[in-house]
Amino acid sequence: MTTQPLFYKNVVPLNKEKHGNLSLSAIDNFKHTKETNSVYIAAVEFLKASKEYPIVFAKTPGDEIFPVALLGLKDHENLFVGKKGEWLANYIPAYIRRYPFILASGPTQGGSQFAVCIDEGYEGFNSKNKGKKLFDDDGKESELLQQAIKFLQEYQGHIQFTSSFCNKINELGLLEPMQAKAEFKDGKKLALRGFMGVNRERLKTIEPDTLSELVKSNHMELIYAHLSSLDNIERLVQKLR
Repeated sequence: MTTQPLFYKNVVPLNKEKHGNLSLSAIDNFKHTKETNSVYIAAVEFLKASKEYPIVFAKTPGDEIFPVALLGLKDHENLFVGKKGEWLANYIPAYIRRYPFILASGPTQGGSQFAVCIDEGYEGFNSKNKGKKLFDDDGKESELLQQAIKFLQEYQGHIQFTSSFCNKINELGLLEPMQAKAEFKDGKKLALRGFMGVNRERLKTIEPDTLSELVKSNHMELIYAHLSSLDNIERLVQKLR
């Protein structure tokens, strides 16, 4: 079974012949994310996201480092989705905003080129002209689809810069395992593990030349945003109390 991206159900390449009659109803709630306790965050989002979410780092089975915004402290729990599916924060991560579209690398393209895909499992797709069409009557991409593709392409560029940033701080040995802890009045305790953060003391030992490179590449700004965002872990704890 092919692993689907986070909260996507059935990702397939967008095909004009197959999906030419589809319309897309606007997403009016975020219930599809309610069991997601963290989501990928691109470097360009750090400053805005750091004001509301803890930004930490995770590792793939292949040892690739990537940043995530914590949305909850328990498995399958998103504390930023309300009972009616509304988003309970000002900034919504781009990973969530791009849904139900996504770019996927082609199996014979070496991963360097990407195909525009959709989640066929999204209930807002329909052939009853509800919402906006993906293709116009001439079979050309609609304005909706053009905007979606532009967003995906820009997002992919941000992912590449984010990856270089993560590789750099990992090479410098700045990351260490960390955990989020909470203790409640009834005596119950909670601990979320499996993620990493920048070690402040190691950061202080970086050679001046390397430090200068981090500043010029805007990597230092991202590190500070990450460190500042860790105060938001307490906000998540308060949401549970």
